[in-house]
Amino acid sequence: MRKTVIIMLFLMSTSSVSAALKTNDVAPAFSLPDSAGKDYYLNDILSATAKEKAGGVIVSFFASWCVPCRQELPLINSLVDELQEKGIKVVLVNVKEDPGSIIALLSELKVDKPLVLSDRYGRVSEMYQVRFFPTTFFIGRDGRIKDIIFGEIEGEKELRKSAGRLVH
Repeated sequence: MRKTVIIMLFLMSTSSVSAALKTNDVAPAFSLPDSAGKDYYLNDILSATAKEKAGGVIVSFFASWCVPCRQELPLINSLVDELQEKGIKVVLVNVKEDPGSIIALLSELKVDKPLVLSDRYGRVSEMYQVRFFPTTFFIGRDGRIKDIIFGEIEGEKELRKSAGRLVH
């Protein structure tokens, strides 16, 4: 009996790992509102970058209570202009927090350049199988995931390297 339980636990844990999104998977489509309530659709953002012959979209999931997120957000903000010159749109997705908390955090950190969306109920983070924060997806203009960074982006070099996978 004990051996059966161990085998079942192993199979359950490996099946959930193999189900996780990975590079070359199609990014799940979503729509989310910004703090003003305007809805943004991933497909529309990708279509706009494709029209510009651009690279794609960086989607970073974060929460205000996450210390690595608080360290990473200013880094991402500092590179938005450079990335946009390469046709890469930057989207921050806050998970399960009210818009007031998001606005206060971003104001405190002086993060004002990326598009910020609210995943108030966590549905999109579930679709992307986000297990911890921050998690950042690099989505090409073809809608496929080109890279994923689990945890804090270590610095400008790492962000530029992953973003480089969007520009062909």
